[in-house]
Amino acid sequence: MKSLSVLLLAALALTACSRTLPPPEEDRIQLERNTEFDGSELRFFISLDDGTEASVSTSDDLIEVLPGQTPMPGHQAQAFTFLKLDGDDTSLSHALLSWDPDDPSDYLVFGWWAQFYDQHPPRLSLAEADRYAIVDGPELDHGVPPELPVDGTAEYAGQAGGLYVYEFGSGWGENQGGFVIDEYQGMLTLTADFTDRSLKGCIGCVGDLATQRAHFGVILGDELIDAQGLAKDYEIHLATAIMLEDGNFERDRVTVGHPERTVTLSEGYWGGTLSARQDADGNPRLVAGFNGVYFEEADGSEGEFFGSFLGLSAPFRETGVSGPLPGGGG
Repeated sequence: MKSLSVLLLAALALTACSRTLPPPEEDRIQLERNTEFDGSELRFFISLDDGTEASVSTSDDLIEVLPGQTPMPGHQAQAFTFLKLDGDDTSLSHALLSWDPDDPSDYLVFGWWAQFYDQHPPRLSLAEADRYAIVDGPELDHGVPPELPVDGTAEYAGQAGGLYVYEFGSGWGENQGGFVIDEYQGMLTLTADFTDRSLKGCIGCVGDLATQRAHFGVILGDELIDAQGLAKDYEIHLATAIMLEDGNFERDRVTVGHPERTVTLSEGYWGGTLSARQDADGNPRLVAGFNGVYFEEADGSEGEFFGSFLGLSAPFRETGVSGPLPGGGG
């Protein structure tokens, strides 16, 4: 079975004089296969811009394995970090694998990949690398499109997270010009309206966004940056997107809000896909995808949130019950 993943190029700079820019209008989200998993070995791969493939596997390229956490009922998880030297180039990637030990074909992978050209450790410049965020799994295979309900609504909730970048403006006094890059995590809430085929939601409207070093320590370093709760009160509002027949959706509008700071500009997008597996109510059991937004504030501060998200339907979260893939797979 061909699985499907969503790739999103991220423009990330790690210097105080550079900021991340909103991605180009085209090719923000690409759909292609990126993993193979047989219950014991994971192969993780991407198609590079020159048409070649970069690939790593748990049998050959691991540098770290850690226990993972997953919200998927009945799943277990592991987190893998890969490093591979291939000629003059280096691949550095991380994958969180969540799978049903009784049915390895029921799996999801969330990850990121950095491809460094003409670079080898210990000198790797992330600003000069191609960077990708990845979601993959058989239930996101749109060779097997989801059977979307014709009416009704469904609520989804789960986790969102990624990279948070912030440069301090004049309102921060002596900290003006300072620069923070760290990871953020927060709660995702989504509403799907199947009658009008729409999705909308928010990251951080329930609970607070938190900055903490988790998946990107290998590139950001292990010593935590004191972000002093900088991201805590921000809300990332995901504007209404239309579901296509294959379950895909994308919208070029995301806004950032804060109760005390004046946001003067938000430029962003979000998108993803719905699962081909149904929950006990006959709705897709999960929604997965990506979000990215750049924002400016009245005092000249600038920031960006870039990441991925996973939302589970309420019945699936509560019971863990779901149907098989259409066509008998999974």
